[in-house]
Amino acid sequence: MKIFIQFERQFDFFLTKNRQGRRFEHFLNRRASVKDIIESLGVPHTEVGHLNFNDHEIDFTYIPLLQGVLDVHAISPPFTVLSPSALRPGPFGSIKFIADVNVIRLGRFLILLGFDVSYSSSYSDQEIADIAEIQSRIVLTRDTDLLKRRKIIFAKRIRADLPYDQLCETISFFGLEKLISFFSRCTACNIKLVTVAKKEVMHLLEPKTKRYFHTFFQCPQCKNVFWRGSHYDNIKKKISSLGISINH
Repeated sequence: MKIFIQFERQFDFFLTKNRQGRRFEHFLNRRASVKDIIESLGVPHTEVGHLNFNDHEIDFTYIPLLQGVLDVHAISPPFTVLSPSALRPGPFGSIKFIADVNVIRLGRFLILLGFDVSYSSSYSDQEIADIAEIQSRIVLTRDTDLLKRRKIIFAKRIRADLPYDQLCETISFFGLEKLISFFSRCTACNIKLVTVAKKEVMHLLEPKTKRYFHTFFQCPQCKNVFWRGSHYDNIKKKISSLGISINH
C-alpha cells in the first residue's frame, strides 16, 4: 500500500532533497504508526507540531490502513510545554532542560539566565531519555537520532553551531525571554543562589573583592561565592547584544 506525504518546508533540514517541498509517494510494506513512518524518513517526532491524514487530525499512534495523504506540520514558535495538545496531551508542570554533550555550553548559558538545566559529558543517550522522562525535562541536542526515542516528549534539535547562536535559537523557540532571571543559579550545581551577608563569606574573598563589593550570593551546595563584578557586566552586555533582554 502507498500513501502520500507532505512535509512543511521547515523540515527540509532533515529530509533528502528529493522529498523537500513536495508531496511524495511512500510505500508501506508493514503496519506502522505515523511516528515510525515520519522518523524513518529522518524527522524526529519532537519537531512535529500536528498531523493530518486525509484532512483529519491524528496523533503519533495512528496507523494508516488505506491510501491517503499524510500532512506533517512543524511546531510554530514560541512553543510552550506547559499546555496540552493533540500530540502531547500531558504537558509539563515547569520548564526544565537536559543538555547533551554536544550543547553543554548552551546548557551553561541557560543556567546563567536562571533556567534549570541538567547536563553532563558522561550522559549516555539512554540516560538522557530516562532523565527526561522521570524529571519531565526538555531535551536539547544536535543528535537527531536521540530525539527519536519514545521517552522523549519535548525537545529541540539545535541547528546553530555556535553557543551564543544556540542560546538565541532556544530562547526564541520556547519563548523564554520573560522568564529570564540572570545570575540566579550556580553554573556548576544548577542550584538557586541565596543572598549571604558579607561577614559570613569574608574569609573566602580576595582583598580587592572585600574592598569594592558588598552584595554576595552563595550556592547552598558547593558553597561557591558570587558577586556582580566585571565578569557579570561583560556577560550581561554580550547577551544583551544578541537581542536577548535582561531586566536586572
